Amino acid sequence: MKIIFVCTGNTCRSPIAESIGKTILPNDTIESRGLFAVNGQSVTPESLEVILEHDLPEPTSAQQFSESDLDSDLILTMTQSHKAQLINAYGENIPVYTLSEYVGENEEVDDPFGGSIDTYRYTFNQLYSLIHKLQGFS
Repeated sequence: MKIIFVCTGNTCRSPIAESIGKTILPNDTIESRGLFAVNGQSVTPESLEVILEHDLPEPTSAQQFSESDLDSDLILTMTQSHKAQLINAYGENIPVYTLSEYVGENEEVDDPFGGSIDTYRYTFNQLYSLIHKLQGFS
């Protein structure tokens, strides 16, 4: 299964999700994108720090979501707003859900950008919990 995690800039939440996903879901193809990403931009230092604290693989550089990503089996966004933007751009017949709704939860994954390292750790833990629940779905 090909899964793409999507956030705004592809420098905080979705790269963390990518690194977690590659570890928890090793049989799936895991990627990340941003709706407004600058292609090639690095993840934030704080995101990389929390990823490395858990000995996870480093994520790829930022990539903007594009029409070619619609071949994914599953597109998981961090917020309802991200989901709505994708549906608005590409129509309702795409496999897009918020990460939390897909695993039966009802929460947004807030952007830690500009926050302390503890904010990034909170985001990591939230993403880890949600992605761990994907094991039964992928």
